[in-house]
Amino acid sequence: MQKTAPQGLPIWGPLLDGLDVAVCLFDASDRTLAWNRSFLRLFPEHDGHVHIGEPYSANLRRFYAVRLAPDELAQIDRYIEAGVARHRAQMHPFLFEHHGRRIQVASLPFENGGRVRVWRAERLPANDQTAELLDLAAAPSALPPAHALLLDRVPDGLMICNSAGCIEWVNEPFVRMYDLPQRSIALGITMRTVLQSLWTRAGAPDAPQCLAGLNLLQENLRFSGAPFELALPGDRYIRVTARPADGQSIFYAHVDISELKHQQWRLQEAERLTRQSEAALRHQSALLLAMLENMEQGVTMLSADGALEMYNLRAAELLHLPPQHAGERLQPAVSDNHRPGQAAYARSQAMLNLEPILLPEPGTTTSVQSRSPDGRVLEVRTVPVDGSGFLRTFSDITERYHEEARMRHAANHDGLTGLLNRSTFMSHLVLEIARVRRSGGGCAVLYLDLDGFKPINDQHGHAVGDRALIWVAQCLLRIARESDLVARLGGDEFVVLQKSVDDPAHALAFGQRLLAAINESFMIETLQLRMGASIGVSHCPLHSDVPQQLLDCADKAMYRAKAQGRNAVCLFDPAASEASG
Repeated sequence: MQKTAPQGLPIWGPLLDGLDVAVCLFDASDRTLAWNRSFLRLFPEHDGHVHIGEPYSANLRRFYAVRLAPDELAQIDRYIEAGVARHRAQMHPFLFEHHGRRIQVASLPFENGGRVRVWRAERLPANDQTAELLDLAAAPSALPPAHALLLDRVPDGLMICNSAGCIEWVNEPFVRMYDLPQRSIALGITMRTVLQSLWTRAGAPDAPQCLAGLNLLQENLRFSGAPFELALPGDRYIRVTARPADGQSIFYAHVDISELKHQQWRLQEAERLTRQSEAALRHQSALLLAMLENMEQGVTMLSADGALEMYNLRAAELLHLPPQHAGERLQPAVSDNHRPGQAAYARSQAMLNLEPILLPEPGTTTSVQSRSPDGRVLEVRTVPVDGSGFLRTFSDITERYHEEARMRHAANHDGLTGLLNRSTFMSHLVLEIARVRRSGGGCAVLYLDLDGFKPINDQHGHAVGDRALIWVAQCLLRIARESDLVARLGGDEFVVLQKSVDDPAHALAFGQRLLAAINESFMIETLQLRMGASIGVSHCPLHSDVPQQLLDCADKAMYRAKAQGRNAVCLFDPAASEASG
């Protein structure tokens, strides 16, 4: 913050810069008092121009000079007048887009009649479906079927109106958003009719929210690009943004911002409570702290030497810190002769019960994963703050982490038995053969096909058959070494990769142990069952050092075991294979 900022704001200026939160203060005459670095990063048109004592109208003139289209610049004074009035009367945060970012702004009063404006921005994601589809929008007759289907799958309500304001097309989320019986109901009517009908069906056609919404539509549907908000029954709120689609039509995006509005109400309630404080410093600090405490992320501040200085309530919850100390400076650690900050930071890390994470190099940002004391997976991001140490955020990604692990397991394993599937087995076989080529030694592949499984499956049903396959999988895992890999290829066929096998005789002996285990009788409910297996064995490099060929050799040896009477183990014999071929 500028050194002339009201007392108290310098404490929060670096922290807000680290969070990309922009702040600008104005006195009771709407003249500029102070701003932070994020304000200039968010609105580069003010860099080098904004100054203490500058009227807010001059600030707005620079803003609209880069924002308005050439044909709108003639009306810039009208925009400035409306902006100044909105600044003085604004009670609710609202969203707009500027320089490729989606920005939320709030204008809040503080003592002595002044106001503080707070902006929070995020860059529009490159894969934002709604933004991409806005560019695809055209007259309904020009929309390709594939695009129309894609528009039905986006989460936002979309609407195309003609120049007279009548609806020409809506997508399915729009139909659900405004509780329409069917899509065709919206065609040919105006958005005012849609909103009025919704409130009428809710039994409140004369509700103040309905009347205010109708007035908003009358004023805002004539302008493209300026977002506005509509209140719907059930405490729902919709943000509407317009964009010209062609020379005759206008494309509207309707985004449900109900949860955002509810959070804003909670923040406003916190603001109302802080205004009761007699001290301006305590009031302003509590207001900014309330913003931190309502974040989903845990936030900590580290000094330049790595000592923990403060943390918010979410950080206390994630890291099991005492909540009563939230926001207070903890005892700093003393650095030693190692790299500045590392020893102090290691002590702070020990206090947090986290695995040590190195401080980033100056000017760089790091993002790593760690574990909280109760085992939750945390994404930990460290951002240097110029002259003020480091900002560290903690996000709970446990659910996402486990879901990704489940997806990886499902992609690599057989859904019934839990064994590796064919593709994963082949990947491991490729690596093992590469090791044999590089380091010597050998490995073996054992191909198993069950004998007597089909009668069990036919006589007792697939449920019993599935449990029999699970029993076989457990047998194979019990006999195999920890280093061996067991997979199900499909049906009643299994395969085992036996690593570090120099002599094929050892693989044959291993096959006999597998066969003996499978030959044992087993119980499924009240049924006593028995099966056998035909097992073929191939060896690398004796028979082949090509993965698929080595598996085929084991397969051929298995068929020779079946031909010799089943329930046997056979080593691949090239001569016998050629004779049978």
